Formats: sequence, C-alpha cells, structure tokens
Amino acid sequence: MANVILISYDNGSHIPFFPLNLFYLTGALVQAGHDVKILYQDLHHFPDSEITRMLDYDFKSGKVDVVGLGFVGGYYQYAKAKSISEAVNKHPRRKEFRYILGGHGPGADPEYFLSKLSADTVIVGDGEQGALEVAGGSREKVIQSPNTDDSGSPVWLYQHYPVDIYRLIRWPTSTRTDFCFPILSSRGCRWSCSFCYRMRSGFYERDTKAIVDEIRFLHKKHSITHFQFADELLMSSEKRTTEICQAISALPFKIKWDCNGRLNFATSTLLTLMKTSGAQYINYGIESLSQTVLNQMNKGLNLDQIHRGVEATLQSGLSPGLNLIWGFPGDSVENLILAKEFIIKYDPCQELRTIRPVTPYPGTPLFKKAVEKGLVKDTEDFYEVKHKNSDLITVNFMDMSIQEAHQALWSANKQLVDNYFSHRRSEMSSQMYRLYYDNDTNFRGYRTV
Repeated sequence: MANVILISYDNGSHIPFFPLNLFYLTGALVQAGHDVKILYQDLHHFPDSEITRMLDYDFKSGKVDVVGLGFVGGYYQYAKAKSISEAVNKHPRRKEFRYILGGHGPGADPEYFLSKLSADTVIVGDGEQGALEVAGGSREKVIQSPNTDDSGSPVWLYQHYPVDIYRLIRWPTSTRTDFCFPILSSRGCRWSCSFCYRMRSGFYERDTKAIVDEIRFLHKKHSITHFQFADELLMSSEKRTTEICQAISALPFKIKWDCNGRLNFATSTLLTLMKTSGAQYINYGIESLSQTVLNQMNKGLNLDQIHRGVEATLQSGLSPGLNLIWGFPGDSVENLILAKEFIIKYDPCQELRTIRPVTPYPGTPLFKKAVEKGLVKDTEDFYEVKHKNSDLITVNFMDMSIQEAHQALWSANKQLVDNYFSHRRSEMSSQMYRLYYDNDTNFRGYRTV
C-alpha cells in the first residue's frame, strides 16, 4: 500500500470549484488499497511555502510515497505549479517520494515539465491508471495513461470530501438558496479545435443511469439543487442530449442544471426539452463571427448555426454563455467589432462576458503553427517569456502591432463591461421603482442578503 498526497491548489477563488480530477484519482487509488490525503490549499489559502512544512508533518505520521499535482495550461496555473514544486522539492526527505504531475498542462510537453519542476513522473492522458502505476512502484518518467471508460463514479468517496463547502459555489443562474455542484457526463470531445489545450484523444460518454444515480445521491446526501456538467460537451448529439433530459425528468424531484453545448444541435425542440428537464444555462464555444476564421479553427460551425442556435436558446428561456476569442491568423478589427456587437445583442448579462485573445497553448496545432512561423520558440519561450496573462496577446498572428491589437481589445471590452453594468443598474432601478411606486414588498434591500 502506498501513501499518496494530492495537492488541490489555490486558484484564488473564495469558494473554489470541486476538484473533480482529484476525486476520480482518489477513487481509483483507494479502491486499489492505497491511502490518499488531500492538501486543500484551495479551501484554506495557505501559502505555497507551507506545503514543505505540511509534508514534514506527514512524514512524522508515517511515510510519504507519492506527491501529486495536476494543472491545466494557463499562465496562472503555470506560476502556481512552479511555486508549489519549489516547496515540494525543498523537503529534506524529497528523495524518498515520487513527485508526479498530470493534467493538460504538463501532458503537452512532459520532458519540459519534468525538468522545469524537478518532477519524477508526468502522466499523460486520463490519470487513474498512471497514478496506480506510480503508486504500485513504477519509476517511469513519462506514463501514457489510457483513457478511462468507467461509467460509474465513486459516490461513496464524497463522504471524505468537504462537499458542504464546495457546494457554496454559484453558477450564473443560481439563486441565493441553491446548493451547486459539478459532475461529469463524459470525457473528451468529438471535435478538435486547433487552439484547444484539452488534448484528450477520443470521446467517452458516461452511462446515463450512472449519471442520474450520482445526481440522486448528491441531492439526497448533500441537498444539491443546481448541477453543472463540467465536462467539455454534454450536447454531443441530439440523441444523447434527449436521453439525458428524459432521465433527469424522470427523477422524483426537480433540479436545475447547466452544461457545455454545441450550436449545431441547438434546435427549438431539443432546447425546449432541456428547459423542461431543468436546464438553465448552456455554455457555447462560438469563438468567432468570421466563417474564414471558424474554418481555420476547425470549429465545425457556420454562421447560420450560430445565430439560429443562440436565438433559439433565448426563445426557449435558457441563458447562453457566449464565448468569443480574437487574434487568429487573418483576424481583423472588423471581426472583433462583430464579436462585440454579437455579445451586446444576445447577452442576458447574467455574467460578465468579455473577449479574450486566442492563445496557442503548447501541444495544440495552433502552437505548432506559431513555432513554424517563428512567433514562439518552444514551450519555455511560451511560458517564461510570452504568456503572462490570458487577456493579453501571447503570440501575434495578425497584421497589426500588439499595441494596436490591445487598444482594439480595450475599446471592445470597455463597451462590454459598460453594457453589463448598465444592465445591472437598470435592473436595480426597476426594483427600486417597484418598491416605492408599486409597494413591492419582495424587495430585500440594497445590500446583498
């Protein structure tokens, strides 16, 4: 039996997102007889340097065989991984345990992250099998972990997680009394957008009964009322989405739920079914209002599908999440203006939406194109020199200077921010009017309850 410590790193959120990756890793390890402990930096916000002392405490209690950290490819996550790794590697008994990395970030360039973070192993792919190999004594530096197609979930493990804290997170359409929680409906994606850093090969849909059983368990044990399907794509087909909606509708209680969707499946019939089963919000990866750019992205959408799908979503009473990015090869200021105007036209303003520049993350086809064009040298150049913030241009593919592009982004995003807060001010003004002129006693006051 191995003693494994997994680090749930602090993403700077007051109420953090439940660490689904660690949950599934823990389930596989515990079922195999290993002992697992989570360091909840995301909950307690202790400094990265404190991890050294915490590992020392665990050594005094016994032995430590494996320490694991998983992260995606963002600039913030990269900086956190470096700082946490420094703390892990400072431990005086560092040679006695294996330090493993996983997730889309290190999986894109294992050799770089092994060297940069002084790790022992990088697990590429779904982490369960790779973690089991390391816990079982594997000394491999890079483990290609196979896709996990287990339709179940270790619901018995929820009792060991502080669900009552994680359930306090809010989704865009949540009420003050909702308890919210993420689950998975699938792994992977049927599409392969050229900029997406989620590079899992293949697509696997969880068994619908297993999904509903997990909803039933979380609703009964933890009073979860608002679920978010946090995987890349619930709306993978009309048949699949219909099946899930019908299964949720058959539950003896009502829930609310959100998901990531595809606009080529966003028909009035399907959206009405989703709404009837409790759907509230669908997050759409639109990305561009230029068909030329969409084709370059390998997005698999056309402009007619985008406009009809978003309009049908709103007509069905659902809130659309409108994701648009800018800065692809061939992009122009005109395309940025189209994206900005699209958001202003269709955004219900239940969340603040802005436009970010496209980022060519290592491992993606877009990164390879950037390297070929001489715009970025390698992974180290990307993270250490160029990628400092997701709202700034990392690699400039366009026929304009970075300064000109940033000025255009400032102008577009300022209008989006102004539009959002104008909408919020209007809502508050309407509430005030109903209070004083219509004697609306439902008003709970100007301060947040």
